[in-house]
Amino acid sequence: MESFLYRGIEDRVFEGNRTLLRIWVLLGTLIFTIVPGVLIPQAQAEAVNIAISRDSVTVQMNLVLQENLTTLPLVFARLDSTNSSAVVETFSQPINNSIQSLVPGARLSSLAIEVETSNVTNTWTLQENYTMTVKGANTNSGSNIRSNLAFIMMKLNDSLQLGGLEINNVGATLILPGLEAEASTYSNLKYYIDGANPSTAFIPEETTREFSLLDFTWVVPVDTWTATNSVLGQTTTWSLELAYSQYNLTLGVPSPEGPFLRTFVALYSPSISISAPANAWAVGNTVSFDVPTLAETLMPSIIVASLIIAIVGLVLDRRLRGPLPMRRKR
Repeated sequence: MESFLYRGIEDRVFEGNRTLLRIWVLLGTLIFTIVPGVLIPQAQAEAVNIAISRDSVTVQMNLVLQENLTTLPLVFARLDSTNSSAVVETFSQPINNSIQSLVPGARLSSLAIEVETSNVTNTWTLQENYTMTVKGANTNSGSNIRSNLAFIMMKLNDSLQLGGLEINNVGATLILPGLEAEASTYSNLKYYIDGANPSTAFIPEETTREFSLLDFTWVVPVDTWTATNSVLGQTTTWSLELAYSQYNLTLGVPSPEGPFLRTFVALYSPSISISAPANAWAVGNTVSFDVPTLAETLMPSIIVASLIIAIVGLVLDRRLRGPLPMRRKR
């Protein structure tokens, strides 16, 4: 009898442990599923994000230049609608002209710029954030929207300065003086520019002189980008990741044995993504998507309303009829 009771208690303890183990396994699964998405930061954020809506296109650019060739001033400056219209126009007019040269009907309707420099372990970072709204690039046919995104291939040649710092023609203004200084200091300097290894400073200097952050002529047609359609997210996205940096300068001071004693680097590696409503498609630089009709928009609401009316009617019918009479046993 005692052995039987002991075995029963043992079985219950074992079953309880199994239940506890299942709970811990479930919790562990949830933690490893959810927490990485919260704790692990995105490895590489898109430099340029373009979002298409029915009547406008929003462009958010996060342009980052890293280099150790110069000594930049510490800057934090912002330009937005709180500035005077004359100051804003100094920046918006060149950008608007560049947009309209590619898409004549488009125009820049809003602009905000934020610029910040920082230094970590002797490497300077110039970070520029642009938020722009472009109107007039979309064509609405009633049931379909076509957005002409050719303006993302814009190129600005104008000098733009914010907070006393050049933020567009950074090659000629910021990098080139440092390159020339190192070239004159070290007669045996080794040059590497965008994957090439020229023997003199001529090609790196000319490439640097032409380098501007707001030069997007390297962008290829949208229909050649990687496209992804998310049914759950109700979006279609395109992404353009370059296999190489848009600007990559390295200068090396070799030792007698060969390895570099010092290296100087300037790096700019942008990427672009576009998001549009679900089931959108691209032809060249034009992104199109269908617009739901009024009947399609109202259909889910009509279905839900009909279901609610049916349920309410059933409940009221049951209440009015009352409970069904019980049959007496013979």
